[in-house]
Amino acid sequence: MQTRTLEQTLQLENPVVTVGTFDGVHLGHRAVIEAVVATARERAGSAVAVTFDPHPRAVIHPDDPPVVLTSMEEKRRRLEDAGIDMLAVIPFTRQVQMLKPEAFVSTYLVKYLDAKVVVLGYDHGFGKGRSGDPDTMRAFGHRFGFDVSIVPPTMAGEGPVSSSRLRDVIRKGRIDQAREMLGGGYPVSGRVVHGDGRGRELGYPTANIVPDDAMKLLPPNGVYAAKAFLPEPYAAVVNLGIRPTFNGKSRLFEAHLLDFSGDLYGRRISLELVDRLRDERRFPNSEALITQIHKDGQRARDILGQELAHQMEVRHWV
Repeated sequence: MQTRTLEQTLQLENPVVTVGTFDGVHLGHRAVIEAVVATARERAGSAVAVTFDPHPRAVIHPDDPPVVLTSMEEKRRRLEDAGIDMLAVIPFTRQVQMLKPEAFVSTYLVKYLDAKVVVLGYDHGFGKGRSGDPDTMRAFGHRFGFDVSIVPPTMAGEGPVSSSRLRDVIRKGRIDQAREMLGGGYPVSGRVVHGDGRGRELGYPTANIVPDDAMKLLPPNGVYAAKAFLPEPYAAVVNLGIRPTFNGKSRLFEAHLLDFSGDLYGRRISLELVDRLRDERRFPNSEALITQIHKDGQRARDILGQELAHQMEVRHWV
């Protein structure tokens, strides 16, 4: 997949285009993307996703910047995995914020992309104050000569899948509910940095991870079962918190990769949180903590075993 900054005309074959922040790349987004990819393949065209960087809210409300579900790199990887051919990134500025719907469409979708089909979600808003909607886009399609397709909501639980619902359940630590909306685990990617070596002293070395995006939404403190990709998949136990047994103060994101032996310092690592195992708590001594870590590892193996076996088989045959 190509990634281009959308500030000039791009030469593409029969572009089929969608627009959005795609924060989380959840199942609602995936339904839109699947429609884009399918239409592009039918027309021998290019599947194009247009997004914004930074997140529009960071510009519109700089005093209240957003927490994000996916960093730009996580978003890029997920869109590529879904079949998008090109990610076109609009640098979001005050000038872009003030564009009325017609100016936004005529500049970015018509002049720069020459879109042949525009695919939107049922509740998509665009242009100044999100004043444009699917009906507005249909009218512009008639005027400028492109087709418009609107994708209905994707339901999960009590209502449509949305980024705001996803943020709510992650804030509550309900990774199980997040998985229903994501179609998989909650992604966290970052670089491994040096810690204090406490895990290694206990016999359970951990990777101390700094997420790629400082505004990444993380769930509440606790212990989570996760999949780690190096890119080979490994079962992992993630501890998110201050390590109260050792009177910690700073919040850390640490992952212990089961069945892995090697040096991870300086490497990028991608994880998917799959389930919450327990709350973070203080133990009376190191021995009690080690016993619990062993139990956490066994639970993580039980939860992740079949999924990881399937992924290893797929990677072997691809």
